[in-house]
Amino acid sequence: MGRAQNTWQKWTISVVLVALLCLPGSISTDFDTMEEPPLWPEGSNAYDNMVSLTEFGYRKVNSQDNQNARDWIAGELEGMGYTVERQPFSSVECISCENIVVTINGTLDKEWMVVGAHHDAICYPPYPTPGIIYPGCESPGAYDDGTGSGSLLELARTFAEWNRTPLHTWKLGWWDYEEWQGQGSGEGGGMGSLHFVTEQIPEDVNVTYINLDMFGLNWPIQTLAASRAAGCDEDYWTLYMFTSPVEDWSYYEDRGLEVTEQMRIDAEQLQTTLKQINSEHEHPEEWVRVLDDTQGNSDHFNFIINGHTATWLRGQHQYIIQEGDTCEQTPKHAQTDSVSTINTLAGGRANVEAGLQTGLDVVASYAWLDFNQSAVDEDELQSQSEQGNLVLTLSLVAIAIALSAGFVIMSRFTREDDSP
Repeated sequence: MGRAQNTWQKWTISVVLVALLCLPGSISTDFDTMEEPPLWPEGSNAYDNMVSLTEFGYRKVNSQDNQNARDWIAGELEGMGYTVERQPFSSVECISCENIVVTINGTLDKEWMVVGAHHDAICYPPYPTPGIIYPGCESPGAYDDGTGSGSLLELARTFAEWNRTPLHTWKLGWWDYEEWQGQGSGEGGGMGSLHFVTEQIPEDVNVTYINLDMFGLNWPIQTLAASRAAGCDEDYWTLYMFTSPVEDWSYYEDRGLEVTEQMRIDAEQLQTTLKQINSEHEHPEEWVRVLDDTQGNSDHFNFIINGHTATWLRGQHQYIIQEGDTCEQTPKHAQTDSVSTINTLAGGRANVEAGLQTGLDVVASYAWLDFNQSAVDEDELQSQSEQGNLVLTLSLVAIAIALSAGFVIMSRFTREDDSP
């Protein structure tokens, strides 16, 4: 009887699994079956937005320049038809900080996709002596993070033109106070995204976050000949996608995160989807890489450490001090973080636009997968519901048959065991 019962149990479990796999609600990542989007984001528009942000001046927290920049962002969004949420907050170092957030309501109101970039800037010397804020130091913040904030505005324009309801609820956020305020500061950076994560996300909401921070300057930008001659081992500026870890969570565990099995599943799914998107766009792995985050030094940290899935798109070489090579770091946190510097490093505006376009393509493809899920009319939704109910009914019938067969088998073996 034991062997027959074991076989019956395995068969029943298999039927149940098949029934569950057939239930509606799974998300497709089949690009071949999707509609062509009505509009696609353009790197040239993101570039123009970046230039506009630098023209406001030094966007340090508490400054009029920073306030003017975020007012401009809000005005641009309102012109696109969005209802703008202005989320003020304060901290030890900032008395008048404010996040700018817009929402695109989806079918699932408890599942959010959030894309964010910071709109503030800071100026102090780079490694090995960072954090010294000196008189007269003012950064235009072109790369850090005019690239991200400008590109997010272009994504907002694109999503508005798509004019459809996505599967998930999407939120686009321009964070204030990402930048550490230097030596002597009473707190670290990332205050804007921290405020959003801890004050604006309900406990019953699950979030996937995409962070845009310094993510231009990748292909087709070749590493400067002088840098290669000095020992830099990378041929191109690289677009890194640092996601929630799949293999090594130690950085976040050391900081108090208790990693659940669902977090591991979500992280692996995000990495898999990003890799598929890059494959669809034919991005070579040597200049577009998807890998685990091991340092958390941008706004995505606050999402991961609070149990949400995230990725940071960052287009630059690693720090020299971290990699042990002579690959140059991108301009940031200094007066040299200007549009002219980026153009020089890239070999011209066209190459900067191409780098921005790579990042925009990745994020827009990820979004279109989700927006495409709800691109059905009510008749199709009703049809899907009816099909789902039919599948569920048939599955339950199959389970009932399996149970009946199991009882028959067990009864027969029981009679055999009871016979003299």
